[in-house]
Amino acid sequence: MKIKVVPQKLVRQLSAAVKDAYRQWADYMYEHVPFNMPESVIHSTAHSERVLLFALMLGDKLFPGDAAVLEVLGHAAIFHDTRREDEGTDRGHGARAADFYESFCREHGELTYHPESAYLMRYHDCRDEHGKEAIPALFEEQAERVQLLYQIFKDADGLDRFRLGPRGLNPEYLRTDAAVDLLGFAKLLVTMTHNK
Repeated sequence: MKIKVVPQKLVRQLSAAVKDAYRQWADYMYEHVPFNMPESVIHSTAHSERVLLFALMLGDKLFPGDAAVLEVLGHAAIFHDTRREDEGTDRGHGARAADFYESFCREHGELTYHPESAYLMRYHDCRDEHGKEAIPALFEEQAERVQLLYQIFKDADGLDRFRLGPRGLNPEYLRTDAAVDLLGFAKLLVTMTHNK
């Protein structure tokens, strides 16, 4: 198994729920999840591992004690960029990842399919307005919950934009106060782990 990029000294400082979910889904990604562009330093496993950590930290903060939320976010993080075809905008890679995730879950019985995870990855490469408009019809009484999950996931992906350079992340685009609170940690983590 590939060595994870997030230093263990940081992992040990996480809450028990985040630590356990991070280890479970990072291990699963490295052992089982294929990426179209495995050699990418921008959109492959290291990026997905950091997005996983950010998503779990945000999920734990905004949905404390909700293990189901951590699993939904974990699945979205480890699959969201698996079907990329280039390093640019690559509109549609989220939809390809969501379709791949669904078929992957059918073929791998140990992984429970979550429609919310598929939704998060399907629309993570879209403008927020576009991503949010279908939520009420698809998730009905769970719409408010999925709206917040969508914001969390977009913020988690956004927090890793520090890997794109000093102007990679504009904090004004973050959607949650919890993500703003993670800016310093995110910058430090990306600085420590990018290109590893």
